[in-house]
Order: sequence, then C-alpha cells, then structure tokens
Amino acid sequence: MDALGPLPALPPVRRTPSSDHAPDERHRPGTLPGSVLEPLPRRTLPQQALLDALASRLPAEPAARRAEPPQRPATPAASVPTPSPSPAPLDRAAALLRTRPDPTLLIYERPTPGRTAPATQVAVNRHEPLPQLLGELAAQTPRSTPRAELLSKTRDASPSPGTGLTRARQLIEAGRPAEALDLLDQLDPAPQPRTAHWHLARAAAWQQLQRPQEAAREASAALARTGVDAPTRHAALQQLGQALTLQGETAEAAWCHRARLAEHPRDSGAALQAARAAATEADWPALAQDLSRLEQTLQPAPAPAPAAAQARPEIRTAPDPALLAAFTDDPARLRQAAEQAVQARLGRRVERSPARRRAARAPGSRLRLGLLLGTMPAGAPSPWPIVEMLMALDPAQFDLTVYADLPEESPARNDARLQQLRERTGNSRWHDCADSDEDTLALTISADALDLLAVLDARADSRRLATLARHPAALQIAWADGAGSTGAPFIDYLVGDRERTPIELAADTVEAIAQMPSRHRPSEPPAAAPEPCERPSRADCGLPGTAMVYACFARPGAILPEQFAAWCRILADTAGAVLWLRGATPVVRARLQQAAAGLGIDPHRLIFAAELEPARHAARLPLADLVLDTFPDSGERRCLEALQQGVPVLSRRGRSPGSRRAGALLQAVGLPELVCDGPERLHIEAVRLGRDAARRAALREQLHQRLQADPLHDPAGLARDFAALVRRMVDRLDAGLPPVPLAALPAP
Repeated sequence: MDALGPLPALPPVRRTPSSDHAPDERHRPGTLPGSVLEPLPRRTLPQQALLDALASRLPAEPAARRAEPPQRPATPAASVPTPSPSPAPLDRAAALLRTRPDPTLLIYERPTPGRTAPATQVAVNRHEPLPQLLGELAAQTPRSTPRAELLSKTRDASPSPGTGLTRARQLIEAGRPAEALDLLDQLDPAPQPRTAHWHLARAAAWQQLQRPQEAAREASAALARTGVDAPTRHAALQQLGQALTLQGETAEAAWCHRARLAEHPRDSGAALQAARAAATEADWPALAQDLSRLEQTLQPAPAPAPAAAQARPEIRTAPDPALLAAFTDDPARLRQAAEQAVQARLGRRVERSPARRRAARAPGSRLRLGLLLGTMPAGAPSPWPIVEMLMALDPAQFDLTVYADLPEESPARNDARLQQLRERTGNSRWHDCADSDEDTLALTISADALDLLAVLDARADSRRLATLARHPAALQIAWADGAGSTGAPFIDYLVGDRERTPIELAADTVEAIAQMPSRHRPSEPPAAAPEPCERPSRADCGLPGTAMVYACFARPGAILPEQFAAWCRILADTAGAVLWLRGATPVVRARLQQAAAGLGIDPHRLIFAAELEPARHAARLPLADLVLDTFPDSGERRCLEALQQGVPVLSRRGRSPGSRRAGALLQAVGLPELVCDGPERLHIEAVRLGRDAARRAALREQLHQRLQADPLHDPAGLARDFAALVRRMVDRLDAGLPPVPLAALPAP
C-alpha cells in the first residue's frame, strides 16, 4: 500500500522571519562581540574551510601578546618599525597548509580580515604537525557562552527583549532548556503583557523537558497574543499541536494542524501532522482527507499573483521524513522530504562537495575513527547497540575518539554504558561538546584529523547538522533508519545491509550505500526482568483456548485502513481465529470494531490487550501464534520483542528501509520465508500458517535454536564486519576515489 501518488519536484522551503521581536543577533554563543559569520566556502579542504571561518572571528593577536611593555615611548610607525609578534596558531596552520607541495590540497585563497600581513609571509616549520596546530586553535576558540554570562548579559546589557529571546532560543537549540527557562524568567516584562514569542520560547523549552502540559499552556498563551501576525500564529498552532500530541490529545492536535493548513494550504508539514493525528485516532475518513490534502501540497504550486503574494506570504514547513515513512514506502518521495528537511533546518541549500583527497597514510597504521554521540529523538532506535559494536573494534586497528554532544538534562549522561565508553577511549580522546557551537565543534573534530566520523543521528538538531555540513572529517557516515536517506549531501555513506538497503535503492539516496553482510547494527539484548514474571494463561488475557491467535501490538497510528482490511480478510479465511491488538482508547476500539463489522467480521474477534509494563508484556507474548507486522511502517522493536520470546513474525517487504525493518530481523535469524513480497503473498502465508499448527510449532523450534547463537545482538561479530567495511571506504579515500555504493561482500 502506498497512500500517496507519484512524487513531484518540491520547491525550496523558505523560512519566514518573525516580526514580534528585535532581529536575531548574527553571532552565536562563542563568537566574538560584533563579529559576523560568513557562509563557509564550498570545495575546500575541511581544515582550510575552518581556518577561513576562524580568521574573521579570532583577534589578530591574542590579548596575552598584545600587552605592551610598561612606559614604552610612543614612536611613529614610519620611523621605528614595530617588532612582529610570534605567529599565532591560526597563521602558522594556514601558512603550513599553503606551503605544502601536496597537490591534492585545495587551497581557498582570500584576504584575511584584520591581518596586517598575508599569511604566506609567516615563517613556519614545515614539519610542524597540523593536528597539533588545530588543537591550539581549538583551545583559543571561545566556547558557548556560559549560563551565568548569558543571564548577566540579559539583565545588564540587553534592554531589548528580542536579544534575550535570541539567547534563549540558542540555549534550547543547544539542548539546555532549563537554562533557557531561567533566562526567560529574568527578562523584564516589557512591553506588558508578555509577547507571543516569549511564550513560544517557553513552550519549546518545556516540550524539550518532556513537560507537555506546561508546553501546551504556554503555546495557548502565545496563540492568544498573535493578533494578525500570521507567522507567529502559525508557529503557535504548530507548537500547541505538538504539545497536545505528547499529552495524548491527538484529536485536538489534529485541529491545530488543520487550522494551519486552512490558512496556508501549501504547508506539507501541517498536512502530514494532521494525517498522523487522524491515523492515531483511527479516524479513517479524516485520514483520507488529510492524505488528499498532503498530496495537493506536494504538487508544484502555481505562481501566485503579485498582489496576493504581498497580501499574505505563503508559509510552508518541510514534511518530517520519519512521519512520512508511516504512509508511503516510495523511496524517491522520502528522499525529497529528507532533502527539504535538511534545507529547512540549515536555512540554505547544501550541495555535495567534490571528492576529498588527503596524503596517504602509513601502511598498517591505525584508522582514526570518531563517534558523534548526541541525544536521540523520541522513538528513535537506541544508540547503545552501535556504541557496543564500536567498543568491540580491535584497538590495534582503530583509534576511537568520542564527541559527546549530550546536554546536562540528557538521561544518557547517567547511563553506565556511557561510562564504559569513556573508559574505553580515555580522557585524551573524549570531548564533551555539549557547550560547543557548530563552528567550535567542527574545529574540535577537524583538529583530530579523523579518517572517518560516525554519526548516530544525522537528523539531529540544527546545530549538529551545521557542524556536519562543514565536513570536518575526511569521511562521514550514518546508519540507515526508517526514512532512508538522510537528505544530507555532507554524509558520504549510509550504512545498511542487504535486506534493509538493497543496492537498487542507491538512486534514491543522497549518500552512497555501504552494506554490511548480515545486519547493519546490533539489536538490543532482551531486557532482564527485575524479578521473574509468571506467564499468564490465555484465559487470563481473554483469549480463546485453542483458536488461532494473530497478534499485532502496534500503536493505532501504524495501522492504516488498507492494512486492517487485509487482516480482516485473513480472519475471514481462518475459521475461529482472533486478532489480538494493543490496548486503545474507547474511541479507537469502537472505530476498529465498527470497521471490522463493515468488512463482515464479528467485532468480538478483535481482542484488545491491557497495557502492561514491558516485563509482563514480554511474559504474555508467547500466547500469540503469529505476529503480523504493519506496513509500510514496519515495527522493528515489536518484531524483536516477539522473536526474543520465540514467536514467529510475518512481514511484508516494501521499497523503503522503513518497510523492511522486520524483514531484516527475520533474515538475520534465518527465516526468510516469513518475509513476503506483496499483499497477496502475505495473505496466502498468513492463512496457511493459521491452519497448520505443526508448521507453527516447527517455526518456534527453529527460532529457538537459532537464537542460541545470538544473531541479533552479537556486537563483536558485527564489529568485525564493520571494520572490513570501513577499510573499503578508507581505501577508496586513500586512492582519491569518491564514495560509491559498496555491496556486501561474502563473509570470510
């Protein structure tokens, strides 16, 4: 099922500036007062681009070297020349790069603001190590403004509320919402009452702190104060809709998004969020209308009349690729959505840089591998299995450096596995980057002269995306997720596997696909119950004693009407079978039962499970005979839970990575026959298994035996596969070749 039609070309997304407050400052935390950052030049060596950016930000001479000797007589510059100070690390590094004979270095020549002499006149030691110089630069570069300094500047030197709001947004963007709330509280309430933008900033901070009730209250206050300001009203409705969704009030959230769409009919993001809310409520008539409006927003827009364009500027938000993947398995559509999302987050279009080359490494030397570890968005796969795999790499072959971009509020800071990672790398190769702006973080990474930088979430906050856009490492890779391509041309390789990212998908990914031979990442090991849970009986769960039990514990939003109709056809062809579903609200239950009755199925054949904690839910899973996967939003976590409890899963293979998540797990455990191509094949296999108890028992035994070897977790085995794949990437880099799709090689 593909709920949407063919993908048209999408116009660029433009950000509409706010008008309720003073213009945003051009500097970010860590920049020098009065400095203006210019766009980084493209087609430059990463270190050179960073040097160019820093040249306009660092003082011409550090303060320690500008101090004059006491009681020095004033002398005209024409008569007595002033002794030149020793070259700064910036000058030495720039000169070192420009004097190296290596023709593969692409030097970006331009005048350096604030310099009295060109960098080429600086005397340098050609044998001086460039990474050491860049490390000195990183030590000189100011970090993000500390919390106390931000508060002090806001109270003492910023009479304009817009300045404080800008700093608050910077704190929120940096993952420091509690500090943003403190700063906002310090702002003088002028003019009275508080502005809509003040309430919007507080709503964003509360939402980041997972406090949706407070976020909804602040967003409502912002909405009441927007007046005729269309962009602010649009932002307030969006913020309120997101807060209501977190509260579970999806019907009210849908109203917010449809109100946005009514005022701005070309807003793809609003249409998609409205469709998500309708699917969560199982309001399928409304879902059909929302998907139709989404399709209209994705069509090329006619050129507006000049008068109409001036009367009300069009506001468009980019569709979230992760949400879009729940409604379509079209990889081309998902790629364009991802590209739009990256463009909207960065505020500019980003193009792929040409192939980067560097001096050849010494044979047999260790590869310098970096890991950018940040907070993962809600619902994203856990990063710790990948971290375990990287920690299992042979230290004789890999030198691992970690850039921990974790704010103080992040629960990951208290995770024992984070401490294990820090012990593995040591303090010298551990960078705490939570307070770094994008330029400083990029410089820190570049100073380590990495061969490869691994990014666990390439769809992270705008600050981290801006860092990656500077391409601070020779190669940058990300792991495939449900939405497929990251849409970021500064990601060189997308790590996948044969099932999740077939090579045929290469035409619909911005990155080059790099396949692992088995799985592209380990799975979470089975969660250990705090105490043994007694397995309930079927009667305890309201299930029939001997009848076939199909199960799906997906959230209601993942069950689309075509999927539900296919399940009802399976029930119709399997006498006495029941469908065991996740617990839902009374409204959702009634709608699903009504839909079943309309398809000729007794509503009593739908059995809704009670909501239980994970350990007790895992204990009841073996009561199901067969778990049915959803489409196109395949449930990797649900499939993993079922397989770990010995329950077979039947899945349909789609075209996108998100529709192949369960299929990748089934391939890994040696059950490829449970991955079906097309709805007809899935129907035949589901009915056959429903009628054949002996076949189901054989599958359980087969699954039990294969899980003994731990094929789903196995970080050590996957680390060996990953090491071989990284060698192939770096070999191409050493040979001066651009990234290309790398098909999985047979296991040695």
